Amino acid sequence: MGRKVLQHVVIFKLVESFTDEQLEEAVKQTAVMVNTIPGIITASFAKNADNLYDTFRPHTKGYTHTLLVTFENEQALKRYDTAPTHLELGKLIIPFMEDAIATDTIIDTFPDNCGGQKVAS
Repeated sequence: MGRKVLQHVVIFKLVESFTDEQLEEAVKQTAVMVNTIPGIITASFAKNADNLYDTFRPHTKGYTHTLLVTFENEQALKRYDTAPTHLELGKLIIPFMEDAIATDTIIDTFPDNCGGQKVAS
């Protein structure tokens, strides 16, 4: 059936001047964050995809990037909130942020065999 986890999703609207190089730095910092904050199962920071297939209709409303972090539990989310490596990621993103939406969702059907790969972009 799966296990219970907490998923933290932040969808960003970043300014056009946010470069591919800055994206690379944010992805690298996400990897550092994952490897230094106990309780993170997996995390990714990436540019939102568009035009994926012929009938694709974008519903992004101008939001450009997404951070997805899966935690073992609520305590891991609390550690993450004040962790220095998370705050460093924020320093890379916040100066370019026009807006953001964040949600936290408890999922009780997360596959037991997920979590081997810590970071994807």
